[in-house]
Amino acid sequence: MSRSSKKKTKLVRPEKPSPPSASLFAGVVLIAAVGLTWIFWQGLWAGGGLIGGDLYTYFFPQKTFFADRLQAGEFPLWNSNIGHGFPLVAESQTGAFYPFNYFAYRSLPVNTAYNFVQILHYILAFVFTGLYVKRLGYSLIAALFAGLVYTYGWFPSRICLEWAIIGGAWLPLTLWCVESFFQTRYWRYPILLCFALAMQILPGHFNLAFITQLMLLVYIPARIWFSRDETTEQLKPYRRRTIILLLLAFISAYSLSAVQLGPTWELKQLSQRAEVGERSHQPGYGHIPAWYFSQIVAPWAWYPYEVNLDAGLAPGTDATNQVEAHLYFGIAAVILIAIGTWLRTWTGDRRLVLLSVIGLLAVLYTPGWFLPITKHLPGFSFFTGPGRYGIVTTFAVAVIAGVSLERLTANWNANLKFLTVAIVCLFTIADLWVVSRYVTYAAIIPNPPINQIEQSELKKICQEYGEPVRLFAPGANLPTLIGVASTPVYLGIGPEQYFNPQTAMPQPLPFKEPPTADQIEWLQKAGVTHVLSQHPLDLNLWPVKPVWSGFDEVINPAWGRFKEPLYFYELQGSRGRVAWAKPAAGQSANISTYRANEVIIEAETPTEDTLILTDLYYPGWKVYVDGQPAEAELIDGMYRGVKVPAGKHQVIWNYQSGYFLIAGIISCLTLLILLMIAHFRFWHPLLLQMKNRTMEVKPD
Repeated sequence: MSRSSKKKTKLVRPEKPSPPSASLFAGVVLIAAVGLTWIFWQGLWAGGGLIGGDLYTYFFPQKTFFADRLQAGEFPLWNSNIGHGFPLVAESQTGAFYPFNYFAYRSLPVNTAYNFVQILHYILAFVFTGLYVKRLGYSLIAALFAGLVYTYGWFPSRICLEWAIIGGAWLPLTLWCVESFFQTRYWRYPILLCFALAMQILPGHFNLAFITQLMLLVYIPARIWFSRDETTEQLKPYRRRTIILLLLAFISAYSLSAVQLGPTWELKQLSQRAEVGERSHQPGYGHIPAWYFSQIVAPWAWYPYEVNLDAGLAPGTDATNQVEAHLYFGIAAVILIAIGTWLRTWTGDRRLVLLSVIGLLAVLYTPGWFLPITKHLPGFSFFTGPGRYGIVTTFAVAVIAGVSLERLTANWNANLKFLTVAIVCLFTIADLWVVSRYVTYAAIIPNPPINQIEQSELKKICQEYGEPVRLFAPGANLPTLIGVASTPVYLGIGPEQYFNPQTAMPQPLPFKEPPTADQIEWLQKAGVTHVLSQHPLDLNLWPVKPVWSGFDEVINPAWGRFKEPLYFYELQGSRGRVAWAKPAAGQSANISTYRANEVIIEAETPTEDTLILTDLYYPGWKVYVDGQPAEAELIDGMYRGVKVPAGKHQVIWNYQSGYFLIAGIISCLTLLILLMIAHFRFWHPLLLQMKNRTMEVKPD
């Protein structure tokens, strides 16, 4: 073989960095990633917890139920505590199939597990960003600064939104996989890309997964056909094969995530988001008003709470809020890009130019200018929050700023370079730390309420009640922390019955105003057994019996009521969790087993009657009477019922989601196929040697 051919072969498959160099790089990046989490989230490392935002009304109620069921030896497909129940795996933000969630919440206390998952993904985001910058051929300086700006420019203000932290962490890895495949054409990278995309989907709230895929759909063809460099020139004979493999990676990611996507698709068709409209959601919510972009260079003008306009950021249009509209990269990053652009330190790299174009397109979408067109498109119409596209802009700015810092100091004296880079990084850390404390809806406290669940007086009282408790209480979802069901609900995507005026409780809810007769009747039919109030109830207006009043170790601090007592009542005349349609003498019905996926009722009736379970009627729930399949009935447009013949019988409700079963099979088969391909290509390369040799020399 000639020297030229040998040289060509090495260019096609470049040698890996020497182990010491790669190890040193990885070690420094990892140490920096972990150290920064301690600087920004020292309170979480110390065992404290977050409070504020959606934490106690959305995430902790779901995580607590999930953890309880896992630690009880049951994998929950259904959450029976929020409202009258909803498909836990379908709503998706529990992230039941996300590996890190499963192992964390199965093994650790809820607060510890939540902190662990958050900190872990800050570390992953930083490391993955550094890997991408390294893959582009830049140094440790660029990698560290890029990781700092991306991870701590966009993430901290969203600390109360777990999905944003988890989803954003995987975005840099997808780009690293693509760029690695371009440079080496090893199949391992499309396979890893498939897993990276799936890891964005499995935690739920698929918005950032959708944004990442859009970014890749621009990045991949632009890199191949327009952003030409040595890598893409060598890739030229293999373009078709490259596109096919990457397309297969995309498809495989959906198949691998089918176990999550299938149930979610079913719920979407049965939810308040089945149609875009006033009662469901407005896609424009959470945008960045154009005039608010001044925060990028003058954050001090907006961030003090007394002058922040919060939800009034968008007069005359869809609302937004302080967190959704946040877009800040740090003053140093902006200055570095400005200087780097002026001196053309990065503009000669077409990969960085491509990133800048993608970042610009993303930021142009954040004000919602294009919503009149995109809101009719799949994906765009499903998610709110155009401001979230700023994550792509933040990543582009981070990488370009990191490269600018490296190039500007490339020829400097070593001591001066070290001092300058250290000052820039320390200033940026301080800058982003300060801003992260202004722009947030969450705070870290040393002793969070969720750690006090076993000391809850209300939990003890409810456990002594003869049947599963369902509360009517303010603060949607939050009372479920003590192990009871609670209504009303707060769900980003939930069953239609909770939002339909014909089945939901008549508005306005009687938290401060006296209840109407229709509202009392609704509570009784809904099987509400107790009422939890922040003020004493008028016993002349409410058919309730006082049970307890005082301070609860969980509910009081979670509601911010540190001095005012709570009031707990038993609702009279309620159906309870199980009842007969035509109550008569000699009838009885008692719940003997109440698990997430199964309810067992021991029933007796002298004549045939309909047994009502005041849990949500939803596809997948099957009913059996004495072990034989029976026909389920819809009661009052919302609840479950079944006809029971005279005598003593055992009624079993079992959740068997067809979407979950089929989607789970698809996911398992996809995983098996991917592992087989990876096994043969990595461990048995000789079996494919002839094919690989053909791929090396034969263009498409």
